[in-house]
Order: sequence, then structure tokens, then C-alpha cells
Amino acid sequence: MTLTSEFAQLEFLTKLQRILGEGLFVASYKYALLLALAELSVEKSISPDGSLRIELNELADRFITLYWRQVAPFNGKTLAQNNGPKEAVIIREIAKFRPVAPTLATAHRRKDWAGLVRRVGRTLAEMPLMKLQRVGKDRLDFLYEEKLVDRGIVLRPGVAACFRAQFGVVQALVQASWLSFIQRLPPNRPLLGSMTDLSDFLFGSDRSRLNDIAEGLLALQKGRCFYCAGAVRDGGDVDHFIPWALYKVDLGHNFVLAHSSCNQDKRDMLAATGHLERWVERNDSESVTLGQVFKAARFPFDADASLSVAEWAYENAERARALVWIRCRAQTARLTAEWRECFK
Repeated sequence: MTLTSEFAQLEFLTKLQRILGEGLFVASYKYALLLALAELSVEKSISPDGSLRIELNELADRFITLYWRQVAPFNGKTLAQNNGPKEAVIIREIAKFRPVAPTLATAHRRKDWAGLVRRVGRTLAEMPLMKLQRVGKDRLDFLYEEKLVDRGIVLRPGVAACFRAQFGVVQALVQASWLSFIQRLPPNRPLLGSMTDLSDFLFGSDRSRLNDIAEGLLALQKGRCFYCAGAVRDGGDVDHFIPWALYKVDLGHNFVLAHSSCNQDKRDMLAATGHLERWVERNDSESVTLGQVFKAARFPFDADASLSVAEWAYENAERARALVWIRCRAQTARLTAEWRECFK
């Protein structure tokens, strides 16, 4: 796919900032919609003409995922997500569903999950999807045509590529605006502590849940660190292979078990091509076992999405001439196009 020009990316970000800065946000739905579009642009394959079709149910599913953490009580009470006196419809639907499912993965397996997705989808179709691109009297018709086509939308050619190329910027802009919106709502003011606490609550990772897959990963790796192959004697760390700092979505196939020292030394860097090759091969050859580990821990996983995220991350790193991590003591190297062979 031809990379979208820097000028097109700048124009894209300028229009996105207009939506965030000038758009009318009665509820937080538009923030969630922008994040959902960005994440799905990374995880899905773009059509040859540069467009990307996204099903309404896919958007609804991602909406629920984004709000699942946020409907939990914060300082004893659910945070308001809209300006009006009534609770936002989608928040109410998810909050009603959450008590019957301890985790999101458990919720996905319930028979009534499809009903929740349909209800959220109806609200999406009625409200944020058809209003996202409206700024005052202007209509910034640059993301998608504001109509459903066979219960889905089609991102215009080049839009998904812009979301992929500028994902980190888009995520930071949207999350900062969402955080500010939550803080401004009068019902939330008595509940809020520091901005750091709120940001972690809204967008953080539940690290405690990673312990549920540690034992299975350690067994799969025969008790050895994924990176250095040394014996793990202290339990080790569950590490995001594609760093959390680059892509803030927890998917099972992205995790490996590593020495604490390797994990800490790697920090927020991508791993070198040799590690990437073994990660891709592991996810392919051990797909059944990995699926069993994640299902037993009720942990979300999607092998194809994880592969797409990895390809996106390494493509961006190559373009930026980034360094990748080889081993401890900060041994690094410049990423070359060799990484592409891992995906053939």
C-alpha cells in the first residue's frame, strides 16, 4: 500500500483537531468512536483502493470494550459520560450487563452478548455515527459518508492509512480531550482525584489480569524466557511484545513470558527481527495451545488482529529508522526491511 503523503496526514490531523476542539460533545460517544475507528484501522486489512469497510457490529463491540472498564465504580460511583440529567444510553446498557460477567472475555461468551451489541449498534447508528463530522454549521466530510451501507460504514480512501500512520498522535489527542470532558462534567467533580488516577482508570491496563496467563505462557515456553532463552526461576514478567506504549489494547497473542530483567531492559522498544520471527512462528504453530491458555484465563485474543498490529508497528518503526532491542544491557540495532520476511 502506498503511504499516505505527509501533507494528507497533516490535513487529516487538522480536521480531527477541529472535531475535538470545535465539535459539540453532549456525551463522550464521539471520543470512543474516534478511538474505535483508529484501532480498527490498525487491526483490519485495508482494501486495494485505500478504503476500509467497518461493520456496525464491529464498532459496537469495540465501543463496549472501550467503555467496559469505565462503567466500573470510580471512588464508589459510576462516572457521568454526558451533559444531561439522564445517564448515557450506552453506558446504562453496559452497566446493566457488566454484573453478570466478571470479565470482558466472559461477556463475549454469553448468549445475550449479541443482544447487547445490537442495542449499542442501534444507538451508534442514531447518534454519533451521523454527527461525528459536524462542527458548528460545517460538515467535515472526510472520514466516511454519513450513511449505513449493509449495516456498516466505509472509511474513505486514505483515511485508514492516516489513522495507522498517526495512531499515537490520534490516541493521545482523543484521550486527552475525553479526559478533559469527564473532568468538566459537574456530577464528576466530587469523585475525581488526580488527573493521573483518572487517566489510568479510563484508559489503563489491568495488570493483575496478566497473572492469569503467566503460568500457561511459562509452560508453553518450557520454563524459559522468550527473549534470552534462560531459565525463569522467579515467575518472570508477562510482557507486551508490541509495547503497550505503542498500542494500548490487550490481546492475548501479544504476550510473552520474560525475565524481569529482559522486560525492564526492553522497556517500550520493539524487539529485534529475530524475536519477531519467533513470535510470529509461535503464534502460528502453537495457536491451539495459546487459545486454550487465553480461554481458561477468560482473556481476549485475536491472532489476526495481533499480527496486523505488529505489522503496523514495525512498518512505522522502519519508516522512522527506529532502534529495536536485541538483548539486555541496552543492545540495540537499527531496524531494516528484513522484518518484512517474517510476515510472508
